[in-house]
Amino acid sequence: MLIVRRQGSRGTDRIQQEMEEVFRALVISGRPLSRSHVGVWRPPVEVYECETALVVTVEIAGMREEDLQVVVDESVLHIAGLRQNTAPHPKRTYHEMGIAYGPFEAEVFLPFPVVLDAVEAVYEHGFLRVTLPRAQATRIVPRGGASATDQER
Repeated sequence: MLIVRRQGSRGTDRIQQEMEEVFRALVISGRPLSRSHVGVWRPPVEVYECETALVVTVEIAGMREEDLQVVVDESVLHIAGLRQNTAPHPKRTYHEMGIAYGPFEAEVFLPFPVVLDAVEAVYEHGFLRVTLPRAQATRIVPRGGASATDQER
């Protein structure tokens, strides 16, 4: 699976998009909030961290791997794609419709630095699992001179 890695931040739109998603989920049951989101749906997402990584699982059955786009930058994982309605009958009357079709996207804020070159994405059995390995913490050790405690004395 192709994973696009970006260096640098995504800009200020991320916070607004996250707030719109929260508002949509809590208040208006998934209806789009702005014209830019018309027709775009968000699949179910699970995010958890373990000792070595952040793991994101997205439920998107009925897709082909090449129809998924996974983009990782320094602070956000962006997953997008298009689920086609491949029903054999173009003219139909629905009695119940619970499967979303069309373009979708999901963004997940990364709570800690990750190793961009080691991100893995696997799509099988209708689930996309993205594993984002935790970057090693860097420790800054001051060179010589007095420490802050020594300076206070």
